[in-house]
Amino acid sequence: MTALFWYSYYLFAFVLPSLSSPTAPSYSPSILRGRTLFVSSWKIDTHRGKPRPRAKANHKFVELGIGRGRHGIVRGGADSGNVENSEANSSKSSWGISLSLFLTYLTVMGAKCALPSTLSMLTSPNSGLAHHSAVLSRQDVMSRLLALSTVSIAAGKLLLGPFIDSLGGVPSLQIALSALCICLGSIGLGARTCPTLTSFAIYWIVVDFAFSSCWAACVKTIRDCMSEQRWAREIGRLAMAARMGNALSFAFFASLLQWASAGTTAPTMGADRVDFSWRLVFRASSAIQLIPLLMLSYFGRKGKSDSGMNEDKQATSMSKSTMKESLAILYHQSRTPEFWLHLISRSMIMVLVSFLLFIPSFMVQCYGISSASSARVGSMFALGCLLSVSTLSELTYPSVHRNSNIGRPTPISFFRQKAYFMLAFLALATMCLALQRAFLQNIINLTPAVGTFLMFLFGFSLAIPFYLPSSMFALKRGGKDGSATIADAFDVCGFGLLAVFNGYVARVLNAKTKRAWVPVFSWMLGGSIVAMTSLFGAVYLEGMREIERKP
Repeated sequence: MTALFWYSYYLFAFVLPSLSSPTAPSYSPSILRGRTLFVSSWKIDTHRGKPRPRAKANHKFVELGIGRGRHGIVRGGADSGNVENSEANSSKSSWGISLSLFLTYLTVMGAKCALPSTLSMLTSPNSGLAHHSAVLSRQDVMSRLLALSTVSIAAGKLLLGPFIDSLGGVPSLQIALSALCICLGSIGLGARTCPTLTSFAIYWIVVDFAFSSCWAACVKTIRDCMSEQRWAREIGRLAMAARMGNALSFAFFASLLQWASAGTTAPTMGADRVDFSWRLVFRASSAIQLIPLLMLSYFGRKGKSDSGMNEDKQATSMSKSTMKESLAILYHQSRTPEFWLHLISRSMIMVLVSFLLFIPSFMVQCYGISSASSARVGSMFALGCLLSVSTLSELTYPSVHRNSNIGRPTPISFFRQKAYFMLAFLALATMCLALQRAFLQNIINLTPAVGTFLMFLFGFSLAIPFYLPSSMFALKRGGKDGSATIADAFDVCGFGLLAVFNGYVARVLNAKTKRAWVPVFSWMLGGSIVAMTSLFGAVYLEGMREIERKP
């Protein structure tokens, strides 16, 4: 499985994208040695207060570097080899951080699939989890757990942003991955660490709280370690990791459970048999968190040792004031219209993307296909998301204009192009929802194949508007002191709205007719139109504001 992770990352991150973008200014040895300066030793005249040459000055020529590299001022022609080595180490460390972030979100999103993969087994009396409540059934406990999990994620989004900005992206990810590893491992070890259904619920709530910090911490790490030219590419890779993590983990967990069931002997297949095979899923979920944890520990420490600058030390000493600065940045940005437009669009699109959880039930009830086929439709939705972010992220929402690195003003057409691309994506999503709604009202007739294709287009149209614009806004406007805080602020409202939407959809899951889904798709259609208009306005205003700030 680890080899599959590495191969997938290499395929999508290094074969498809171009590797020509620079990560830092590069200075050739001829440029570094291009200027020499006549320097003499000086001594201060204490009587006149003026510097004057010594009687026997030792004149010498000193070669001075004229550029500032990524890790400090370049000094001395004799150090040009050290500069090149430093830049090579910086590039290697940047590559390592990028790979670590990809694997982090891949494994975290994979671990989030452990609960839905084993939900039916956890509610069974043969799960091995004791349940002593006479008021709440096992199903009631799991229903409340799902609701509390959403509340836990929203609380983490609300509280952890300033702490991530203060602590740093890499340390925050290390803490989150450690918490995930401990909690998931405790669930998977056995009855001594997780004996009851209540203890399982407590562990999973902590898992969701730790999970809530991962996206903002990844955004913060990108802001700290990557140049602006790479922001869009790195955000796209995180989106790819999220979708690949879901797809790979469902397939892997299904194979693991099938293997565990096949290994059960016939005499133990009685009705009272306790099935512990679900714990293997949580053990595997815990174990895979060690991969990005070790990589972040190595490359994060290596990146700090390569930099050798005092800025990290100053940032550490100012960590107490950074939280206030993060909240001040959030307050300042909240007074701009583009902030609220991004928040509205992000919240609406989050609801649309999360409809993935209900696609199998919708396809079974409305198109009359089997459960296995409906699961494949969900995979087509995820495949559309993956295809979009892997091929079009840098084309449709680039970080900077190609002429910005030579001092030219960014043309307004650059921002208009991004705004029109977002408008086109969400217009496509609106069209898919309108066709599905017309089908539910018996206005048109759609076959299961056409319905599946519409779900593929729906996922294809939502991925880039969901992941890139709001994250790029947080990176640019939040800076190093507020990027995680702004990113989490966008998600708080989204998860609150999602909790209301999930409760509304849950009422129609057992409906007998497809017309019961009409209000759901009417709500989604309205949300798509609101997201389309608000995101277009947000991107356009953001571009106009950036042009106004430039001379």
